[in-house]
Amino acid sequence: MPAEPGEPQVDHARSDGIERVVNALRDPTRRRILLALIRDGRSRSIDELVQLADVHRTVAFGHAERLVDLGYLDKSRRRGRVGKPASLYSVRVGLLSLTYPVRQFAVLAGLLGTGLSSLGTRGRAAARATGVEFGEALAHPGAASSAHALVPLQHLGAEYAVDGDRITAANCVFLEACNDARDVVCGLHAGILEGALHRAGVNVQVEPLGPVSPRSCAFVAGMARVATTDVGSPPN
Repeated sequence: MPAEPGEPQVDHARSDGIERVVNALRDPTRRRILLALIRDGRSRSIDELVQLADVHRTVAFGHAERLVDLGYLDKSRRRGRVGKPASLYSVRVGLLSLTYPVRQFAVLAGLLGTGLSSLGTRGRAAARATGVEFGEALAHPGAASSAHALVPLQHLGAEYAVDGDRITAANCVFLEACNDARDVVCGLHAGILEGALHRAGVNVQVEPLGPVSPRSCAFVAGMARVATTDVGSPPN
């Protein structure tokens, strides 16, 4: 039925989206399963979901199937093992966010990234410098290790694993913006890591290696470059 003159128009698509989020997160067990899968980023079987949520197998199955119906999980089959193929559940790639009225933060990030990318070297350098400054502001001076130095970044929702000079972001918090301007976004992300490490006393230069899965990316932390002056060069 059309709205009467003067009545507010109802955005049914937006209302349906809100209802979908509410239905997905209303139940605490369903919420626990979804958030565990978001944090983990890997495909999980029902038996693994039972362990994650600490519920009966039938309950875990019902919630997982409901999350598939709501569009938050993807379902696949694990083959190559003896016996019946197991169902695997994983988070559908995309942004899980709820604001009302809707705020297009991912769109804004993509547009800003594209704008900086169009500036070439200057844009990338500006993004990286901003990242370094932000990382330094978040971190704490002094750290027992590189992994410890990155702990303050966890409040952003990031999860980092350090293996030698390799840093893996298990959950890239800038994933959606990367689709529009990967060079700028990954450079800014590397700058954040570098700034946090510098603040903690780890003098390295961090460079992006690119994605390692649909939700994660990697970086390499090498020795920082030191400016040198050639022997015999005349002073400026």
